[in-house]
Amino acid sequence: MATQSTDISAVIFDFGGVIITPITRQIGMIAEGLGCSAAELHHVMMGPQFESGNHPWHRLERGEIPMEVLQELLEPIAAEAGMTFRGDEVEKILAPGMYEVNTFVLEKISELRGRGYKTALLSNSIREFRPKLEEDVPPHLFDAYIDSSHVGMRKPEHEIFRHTLGALGLEEASRAVLLDDFAGNLAGATAVGLRTIHVKNPREALDELDALLGG
Repeated sequence: MATQSTDISAVIFDFGGVIITPITRQIGMIAEGLGCSAAELHHVMMGPQFESGNHPWHRLERGEIPMEVLQELLEPIAAEAGMTFRGDEVEKILAPGMYEVNTFVLEKISELRGRGYKTALLSNSIREFRPKLEEDVPPHLFDAYIDSSHVGMRKPEHEIFRHTLGALGLEEASRAVLLDDFAGNLAGATAVGLRTIHVKNPREALDELDALLGG
């Protein structure tokens, strides 16, 4: 039976693009209807990836504003970028049934806990989504369950990584590894001292994790 690595004691998992399939399907569908690229729409709707500021989506994920005002706040940003929103972009991007849960990732999380590793969910999420989040990703699988909208911070802010380490009872950031699909989030984690795995394909990322843990 594989044994626990001597230097890594915790594994931190992102939600979107890691535990579930990424939101690229929704973004792509909306962008096609607007006649713009998915990358352009992502930047308009969700703001800069490598920083966390006053963009409405960032404020939503910190729990500062309710989802009901998001569409109205995004429309002038879209107009400035040359896009004419139709009024249902937020509704479409958050529509149910547009993603699938990677059950094999949940199985890996359970396996890791059985091997003695601490586990954490670290998700940039929104308050209104919390019931669905807990339905898709049961809190009992984790030692720490960090939802940005409930703690008032979001990735890539350094403080949310430190908060997660504290919730795991870790003083040394290098003893934890983060799996995330956003380069900006990984940059924030690396700056704090966490080890990281860039998730482009979840199965390949889990193989990389196994190699890192020596199991």
